[in-house]
Amino acid sequence: MSKTRIVEIERIDEKGFGIARYGDRQIKIAYTLPGEKVKIRIPRYFKKPIRPLSIIEEAPERVRPLCPYFGMCGGCLWQHIRYDEQLKLKQDLIDRFFENITSKTAIHEILRAERIWRYRNKMEFSFGKGLQGIVLGLKVIGRFDKVVNLDTCLIQKEEGDKVLRVTREFARKKKFIPYDNKKHEGFLRFLVVRTSFNAKNVMANIVTTSEQTFPLREFSEKLNVTSLIWSVTDSLADVAIGDIKEIFGQNFIIEKLLGLEFKIYPYSFFQTNPIQAEKIFKIMKELSSEGTTALDLYSGVGVISLIIAEKFEKVIGIEFSKDAIDAAYENAKLNDINNVEFIEGKVEDHLAKFSNMKIDTVYIDPPRAGMHKRAVEALIKIQPRYIMYMSCNPKTQARDIGQLVKAGYKVELIQPIDFFPHTPHIENLVLLQK
Repeated sequence: MSKTRIVEIERIDEKGFGIARYGDRQIKIAYTLPGEKVKIRIPRYFKKPIRPLSIIEEAPERVRPLCPYFGMCGGCLWQHIRYDEQLKLKQDLIDRFFENITSKTAIHEILRAERIWRYRNKMEFSFGKGLQGIVLGLKVIGRFDKVVNLDTCLIQKEEGDKVLRVTREFARKKKFIPYDNKKHEGFLRFLVVRTSFNAKNVMANIVTTSEQTFPLREFSEKLNVTSLIWSVTDSLADVAIGDIKEIFGQNFIIEKLLGLEFKIYPYSFFQTNPIQAEKIFKIMKELSSEGTTALDLYSGVGVISLIIAEKFEKVIGIEFSKDAIDAAYENAKLNDINNVEFIEGKVEDHLAKFSNMKIDTVYIDPPRAGMHKRAVEALIKIQPRYIMYMSCNPKTQARDIGQLVKAGYKVELIQPIDFFPHTPHIENLVLLQK
């Protein structure tokens, strides 16, 4: 039988878990706060986070979670933390990541979220088996094969709750079989809900296997949304992406940012908190100096390119996804912007081509893994006057910026902003100058 111990939480790591010591080992403990004393069962393996058996001494920053599913699903790790303390913990993480790169005076105070509930415009829900038949919700934290059945999710827009409930009711009446991630069999896999905040559009995307046909027309009579989609995937990967088989209504929804309209397609990347995104894009535009040519790396559907287009004679975006580039050109046409161009391919494969061009500013908004090493090397050779680097993973961002600082760039400003209340995730904008 494993031992129980009372340990003290020393700090929070970048993934949001409390860290305690047991001998010379570190233990990751979910749902805790620095300074708390908690009772735990000593784990056999130390890499995975564990739950406390009980909280012996609570921190004053601990609050009662609002969501009835907190602690079961993996959606929000920090609902037990007072919001002001969440911001402090995030600020501390930024300070820690950048302490060896720049002076603390360059790091600005984190911008609060305007909404701390109902702020997400996209949620991916999973189908599963439960005592009442089909369940639909989010995965149990730490499990790939168990789903928490949800009636509401307090971080998505209210319209998403209705889509969730109607979809589950329809699936139960039809007696569909949910996909089993262990056996790799079954029909229903995911429900992806996308909403817009400024255009009041809703998209529902049902992702299934090819085992049978989803009755989308019949379902459209139960669920009135802007865009209703059926997609199919037989991939073993637990990823909510498939080939589109049928559409009712539009194949996109519209969102508005800073007076511009953007079409969002089923598998387009778009910032998940448009209220906070509008704030950071406004800051980005205000910080931008006018020039001849700008590059937009990992340009997606062209949001940054179009927002800063009036500052430059030409903006060139580089994006791996052809669908995203097609959407970017559509968005440029939609907003009557004619000085943008988009190149399809990997940033690290195309960036070196610009080494002999005069580039005034380079904008970067990469995936969580950050920039490829070859992309950083090519960027250094281009030597733009300014670099504006936005990231949802400050750890990899700090790694890349460390290389740029060694190459002669100075960090002028670091502006963290909270896109994701009740989670440890942070959005961060860094301005560098040659």
